[in-house]
This record gives sequence, C-alpha cells and structure tokens, in this order.
Amino acid sequence: MRGTRDLALAGALLCVLAALFATPALYIPGFAALLCAALAPLWVALAGAGASLTLLTDASAVQEGERVRVSVRVRRGLLPLPGATLEPYPGAALVKPPLRHRRSETVVQAVMSRRGEQTLGPARLRLSDPLGICVRELCSGERRLLVLPRVHTISALALRDLDERGRSSLHTALELDSLRPYNPGGPAARIHWPTVARTGVLMERGFTAESDPRVLVMLDAHQPESEEALDAALRATASLCVHLARLGGCLLALPNDRRAPVIGLDPRHWPVLHARLALVRPAVRPARAVPPP
Repeated sequence: MRGTRDLALAGALLCVLAALFATPALYIPGFAALLCAALAPLWVALAGAGASLTLLTDASAVQEGERVRVSVRVRRGLLPLPGATLEPYPGAALVKPPLRHRRSETVVQAVMSRRGEQTLGPARLRLSDPLGICVRELCSGERRLLVLPRVHTISALALRDLDERGRSSLHTALELDSLRPYNPGGPAARIHWPTVARTGVLMERGFTAESDPRVLVMLDAHQPESEEALDAALRATASLCVHLARLGGCLLALPNDRRAPVIGLDPRHWPVLHARLALVRPAVRPARAVPPP
C-alpha cells in the first residue's frame, strides 16, 4: 500500500503545482496518478475477495532425496490478475498461475533432502494490479512430511561373509535336546546306537538351536561426530535391515529400546520401524545389548 500512497501524493502535488503556477498541462498527469491510486487498491481488493490458496502433497512420507508432488490449488476472486505470481513453497521458483478460470491448479516437484519431520509450505500468491502499484499476498497452510532414511541396495557380495557366518551358526549352534523315535529316511548319523543296542528300538538324537541365528543390527547414536554422520548411520541401518529381512529376518536394536523387535518377511513391520529411524536423535547414553522379544 506504500506505492499507492506515494502515487496519490505525487498526483496531489502535481495538481497543486498546476494551480500555483497556472499550468493546466500538469492537471492531466496529476489526475491520472490520483485515479490510478484509487483504482489499484479497488482492483486488488475485488480480485482477492473470496480468493483462497490450498497446498497439497501426494504423500505424507518420502525417503531422502525423493521427489514429492506438490499441488497448489488457487481460487481467485471476482477479477483476474494479470500480475499475479505464485511461490509453491519457500525457495521454489516463482510461477504464473493460470487464473483465467475461477479455479486452477499448479503442480511442481519438491526434493526432501533431510530426514525427520519436515514442514513444507506455506505457498504464497502475490496479487497486484496491472501496473504493480498495489500488492497483496495470500498464504496457504503448511504440510507436515516425514522424511525417511534412504534405503540403498546392498549387493550379495558385500555381505557374503556375514551371510556365510549366519548359515554356519545355524548348523553348528545346536545342542542335544532329547531322543525320539527314528524318522525313516533321516540321516543315519543321528541314530543313537547305544539306545538301539540296549532296547532294540531305533532312536535318533533331537537337536535344538542354542540361540537365535538371526543377525542383530544395533544402532549406537551416542555422541555422533555430526548430524551428517548420524544420517549416514541411519541410512546404513535401514539398508541392512531391508537386505537381511529378505534373507529371513533380523533383529533391530534402537536407542532406549528394552527389546529388539524382529524384522521379518511380513511387510507390515518395517514401515513402523523405518519411521522410528527417521526420528532418531543423538542419544545420551551408549547403546547396550537388548534381548529379542
């Protein structure tokens, strides 16, 4: 509105000068400036009457570096605005919304680079008259997005040694549980020959695993070197969990957890833990071993 006042003062000054110096030619620009100063706010007021701005996204959670579709729905007022510009979100390039119709939609792409709960918006619509004398700004609401640690593909060769150790522990970490009747077709090495000699009945050894053979992934967020270092550790944790889940499952120990939840082949478990990883903050205490559920 400052431009309107300045223009009105300039028009009034021209009219005063025209009267003082008896120069009728100055009346024309003076009255023109006064007329523009009066019509510009009226134009913007009518164009903004009933106008609204709505910011929408196509997802509530995305991974780091992924693009999110941002749509801004504009409902203009009674008059079109040839000088209107739209900023879909802070830092985005300005665009000219199509305001020929009462309702329009502008779609852009945004890249979320940092994990955690982020705020997108507000969108801003700058309204002005054709001469840019009077300016008014409309703002939309904000959208909350959860930015998840990015999951990278891990090749089988990268974790070959870990996979081999996991398979070997499955076969070697066994203890004798009991004797049971021999199952025809089973390995002869399991037959307990002393019992056979004593009773004449074929019996075999029954074994149980000494411990859970699944890999325990433990996240230590105690005093990280930097926020970027913690983000890299979270990306590595998420990538490892997804890779190990496809191999049969793993255990994930997060800071302050009393139990290490299991990540298995059931896809319903992972999104909850992935969201928890996105919200991890530097821990006060070092990580400690936790038992499985």
